[in-house]
Amino acid sequence: MLTLADHRTGLLQRGTSGPPVVLLHSLGLDKHMWEPIIDQLAVGRRVFAYDLRGHGEAAGSPRPFTLGDTAADLIGVLDELGLESAHVVGLSYGGAIAQTAAIESPDRFASLSLLATTDRAFPEIFEGRAAGAEVDGMAAQVDETLSRWFTPEALAAETAGVRYARGCLQAMKSEDWAAAWRSMKELDAQGKLGDFAAPALVVAGSADVSGPTAVLRQVADGIPGAAFRELPGVPHMQTLERADLIAGVLDDFLPRG
Repeated sequence: MLTLADHRTGLLQRGTSGPPVVLLHSLGLDKHMWEPIIDQLAVGRRVFAYDLRGHGEAAGSPRPFTLGDTAADLIGVLDELGLESAHVVGLSYGGAIAQTAAIESPDRFASLSLLATTDRAFPEIFEGRAAGAEVDGMAAQVDETLSRWFTPEALAAETAGVRYARGCLQAMKSEDWAAAWRSMKELDAQGKLGDFAAPALVVAGSADVSGPTAVLRQVADGIPGAAFRELPGVPHMQTLERADLIAGVLDDFLPRG
């Protein structure tokens, strides 16, 4: 467990030496989203994954909260781990948090990897998801959310990744879900990483209906020198359906000790 400014959170760690890598998970899931790839990434690296506020072992943290609060949490995690900087990887909501922190504290980033995310808010969509959970409960959000996250084939097969994601959504408090989606309404990173000097990677999945390739290309275009990769047939939940592909891309990009 880590103690941050106003709450405690759970941490996974793999690897004992090498450059530090910090992983930020998607909205609605938790640090275990990274389990399919964390051991591969930990070869020659120290890899950390923590629960974002409102999720996992940080569920029930103070509400409401802002995207700035979650970005401050990331810096707090680096401080608690004694890291001057780290290679930060964020998927979806985690990517929004990583960008927000990179704008405010670019010196804390050894590199930035953005997976299946966006650099701008879609307020009506995000508020609709927040209000939907408040009115109808989390159970009503599960199937629609999974259909945005996975391919029809994975859903039909009820893969381990689908089962894990379903369990996370069913266990999540509607208040935490709503708070997280409302924090996303504040995302405003478009055009604000033009001076970001550290290496950057942006990864899209060609089968991602929640984060289309065109959106990810625009994210990459806004960061000087950012590498861009599109993974064929990969949906939004890259680590849970095609761990092999995303692990390979990150393994190639992130330095080893």
